[in-house]
Amino acid sequence: MEKITMPTFRPHQRWMPACLLALLWSSTPAAKEPAESVAFFENRIRPVLVEHCYECHAADADEIGGSLLLDSSDAMLVGGDSGPAIKPGEVDESPLVLAIRYEASEMPPKGKLPDSVIRDFEQWIAAGATDPRNQVTAGVVKRELVDIEKGRKFWAFQPLTSVEPTTQSYDESRGVIDQFIGERLRASDIAPNSQAADETRLRRLSFDLTGLPPSIELQHRWKLDPSWQHWNRIVDEMLDSPGFAEHWARHWMDVARYADSNGSDFNATFHEAWRYRDYLIRSFASDRPFDQMIRQQIAGDQLPYDTDAERHDNVVATTFLMLGTKMLSERDKTKLELDVVDEQIDTIGRAFLGMTLGCARCHDHKFDPVPTSDYYALAGIFKSTVTLKGESQAYVSTWNRVPLPTSKNHREAVRQHERAVQTLKSEIATAEKTLQDAKSGISEELSGIVVDDSQATKTGTWKESTYTKGYVGKGYVHDNNAQKGTAKIRFAADLPSNGPYEVRVAYSANSNRASNVPITIETSDGIVTTTISQRKIDTPPFWRSLGTFDFKASSPAVVTLSNRETNGYVIADAVQFLSTDDLNKINHPEENAHKTAVHARIDEAQKKLNSLKQRLQKLVKEKPKPLPMAMAPTDRPTSKISDSPVHIRGEPKNLGEIVPRGFLQVCSGGDAIIANPRGSGRLDLADWLTDPDHPLVARVFVNRVWMHLMGEGLVRTVDNFGERGERPSHPELLDYLATSFVRKGWHLKPLVREIVRSAAYHRSSEYNAASASTDPENRLWWRMHRRRLPAEAIRDAMLAATGTLSREPILETMKSHGVLVSGNNGNSKAGKIASVAAPYRSIYLPIVRGYLPPMMTALDAADPDLLVGRRPTTNVPGQALVLINAPEIKDWARQTADRVLNSREGLEERLEFVYQLCLQRSPNENDKRLAHRVFAEDPQSPDAWQHWIAALFAGTEFRLLD
Repeated sequence: MEKITMPTFRPHQRWMPACLLALLWSSTPAAKEPAESVAFFENRIRPVLVEHCYECHAADADEIGGSLLLDSSDAMLVGGDSGPAIKPGEVDESPLVLAIRYEASEMPPKGKLPDSVIRDFEQWIAAGATDPRNQVTAGVVKRELVDIEKGRKFWAFQPLTSVEPTTQSYDESRGVIDQFIGERLRASDIAPNSQAADETRLRRLSFDLTGLPPSIELQHRWKLDPSWQHWNRIVDEMLDSPGFAEHWARHWMDVARYADSNGSDFNATFHEAWRYRDYLIRSFASDRPFDQMIRQQIAGDQLPYDTDAERHDNVVATTFLMLGTKMLSERDKTKLELDVVDEQIDTIGRAFLGMTLGCARCHDHKFDPVPTSDYYALAGIFKSTVTLKGESQAYVSTWNRVPLPTSKNHREAVRQHERAVQTLKSEIATAEKTLQDAKSGISEELSGIVVDDSQATKTGTWKESTYTKGYVGKGYVHDNNAQKGTAKIRFAADLPSNGPYEVRVAYSANSNRASNVPITIETSDGIVTTTISQRKIDTPPFWRSLGTFDFKASSPAVVTLSNRETNGYVIADAVQFLSTDDLNKINHPEENAHKTAVHARIDEAQKKLNSLKQRLQKLVKEKPKPLPMAMAPTDRPTSKISDSPVHIRGEPKNLGEIVPRGFLQVCSGGDAIIANPRGSGRLDLADWLTDPDHPLVARVFVNRVWMHLMGEGLVRTVDNFGERGERPSHPELLDYLATSFVRKGWHLKPLVREIVRSAAYHRSSEYNAASASTDPENRLWWRMHRRRLPAEAIRDAMLAATGTLSREPILETMKSHGVLVSGNNGNSKAGKIASVAAPYRSIYLPIVRGYLPPMMTALDAADPDLLVGRRPTTNVPGQALVLINAPEIKDWARQTADRVLNSREGLEERLEFVYQLCLQRSPNENDKRLAHRVFAEDPQSPDAWQHWIAALFAGTEFRLLD
């Protein structure tokens, strides 16, 4: 046969019909060329690439799959999103080979290539992958590797610097903050606004520090002495108040994506999440150093401790890693593990580093200097950590739980109770066996003629069972409450003589049995039909009489049960035929002393069983509190801890090279690899994050604090300090605050104190056209930003106005719920979710994914599915409509009206009180004129006062902070 020489194909020749290519290729005999030769490539490799790959992986393809080109040698070596397509000399390490073998991804997708073709590719790569297409196809830019050194020159990755302001004096300066801001204002020739009104500044401070309005007493005190010294005392009072800890814990809960349920596909209850919430409140109350909080939240279970209280907080803090929503019913558990790890890495990246790391799961970061290898260096840490453990039901994963410290007496009480319960259950099992044996004594000595279910003729499906004790023979059958109308069971008996017989059927009674079981009895007088309810019996322990009927000995006596149109389980155990003599023996116990003794044993066994069950019920009610647990991670066993391979394109089974555990190279001064990981490496990660020289962590945190107090961050994209984020408006000020924060021990309260003492914090938010023409976005802080109050503060302020706001925390928030959070309807058996009407601070109300109160959603409460560094702020008519129409708010307006009418006399005094309660200021002349018109007819009207207060609640001034 004449040898056919394959032509050299080029991309512009892809118009050649695939059938011709296939014909030419399939006609080629086994290649004689060596695998390292150009001829081998031209004859055996290029045609396959042209036919099967170029459609998606050539420069002129309509869309290039995975950024991967296969139409030049350089392109194959550089690769796409997932790295090089081939590794010459390394067959099993080449992703292209894995793809055409269908071991990783499946390429080509239309069908697997013949084994002979796959062998050609294996031989070609093993021989060095000779490829004459040595030029990158025109128009294709060679993919560059991430340049870490270049990335380190970006502002966010530069070391922290401590720069002093060049101007040491400033007219309104109260410290370094004002000097930095003053320099920029002066350079831009902008005159800052003057100080805001005293009432405005106090309201601003109180909501910023505590999330609550200032009390009436504090308003009066401040009005008498609005001095700088008094301001400082008030600041210190608020910093030491429980309200400060609650309000600032809520800020971090936004970042921690806090919720009391899982959400997603399987809305499982987070019964222990409240412990993390309370840990945050304790931490902010005690001004726990933030670097310590980071260490606790990342690796608290591995930290040393001196007391049970320390151990408790260390473990509970790690709930931070567990709070994300998870697809618990995902059956591909490898994928689920990777998804959980991805969520943890993304959270840590944005929470502490202000960086989006999640996209590096599939490819090098598109904008920031984060290669995929850095992502999997972190992934190895969290893949070596146990987050999910076990199942709550088939295929549904659940999370890891860790015991918390408790008293020795508590542990002993739980152990003793468990032993007592186990002992009683064992005694109950013995008593049930005794009762069963006693009842079987009856079945062994039954009078008359008995036909057991095992002797009956069955039609349709009947299920054998011994579940309910007390039956004739070895068990009974039931229809499984299914396939109604298809099942029958026929009991036939040959009677010894003609005459009347009482017919009885045996079954175990229960409320789930059918109440309408049809029965036919074939007698000497014809067929009799009747219906019985199997929900009760009339002759203990298991008989029900059907009546007395005449039968002939010459033909069988037949009783048939059916499940036609029945409304529950149909039970078939036995049928008994009793002659007159049999009934006489039963009715005269002295003639059957044995059976009398059997009945006595049954009664005694039943009484003992009932007594034991009552004791168990009482013991269960007296159960001590369960041992405290935390939803918290642990390290895997040492043998299971390992580095992670790169998962190409983020796919669970598409594995690349193994990456040592480590950190982001761009943020590491030295080697980013953990040389000797301690366990999973979480403790090493915590040390890396809290290194004083880390360029990001302190910057990101102080920027968040500045945003909460000043309305905008110095970096407005508070969760993104990368290339796609905004640049800092005052980089020197940001570094000054970060450096000072670290030097002063990572404490929040001194940082807050310094900001709220600055002149910048005290400025009016009034608009100034001249300043706005130069700085329309107020990037230079010539005025204070006017801000929306958080949803929680708006709700709490209304409750504070009523005088009913409880300052007690809610513990065990989801105690009344089972494994799943209910649908929260009236028929729910899983407990009710505390509503917004409950008189507690908003931070203590449960946050159930998939069921956020509409009022809180309308007011832009944080979405618990997401990490929310900066809440969206809207001011739309819908909010006013919610505030006007919500029944809870109408009720709060009524309660506030009652408080005003009961505690103040006269219109002027009441009006003053209302404005202090609602807006924390005195009414102005316009307010008074309008009030006199509204209350002209009846200043005592509760309805009029309710409507007035409801209008204040719905007003813009109530929900905005000047």
